Amino acid sequence: MRKLIDLYHPFFAPVWIRIVVVVVLVAWGLFELSTGAVLWAIIFIGIGAICAWRFATIDYNAFSDD
Repeated sequence: MRKLIDLYHPFFAPVWIRIVVVVVLVAWGLFELSTGAVLWAIIFIGIGAICAWRFATIDYNAFSDD
């Protein structure tokens, strides 16, 4: 079965990309919360938290060119 979002991918190897992904997801969730869309806020902040957790546990050194 294929994953919807494959976080174990060389695209996510640079730290700045991982930070941007998490910040954008959480910021969008906070925006949704400020507009009163609580369900969408929970979804986006939850996905941001899951991404942050997975980014912290995946070893991206395997993708280095060294």
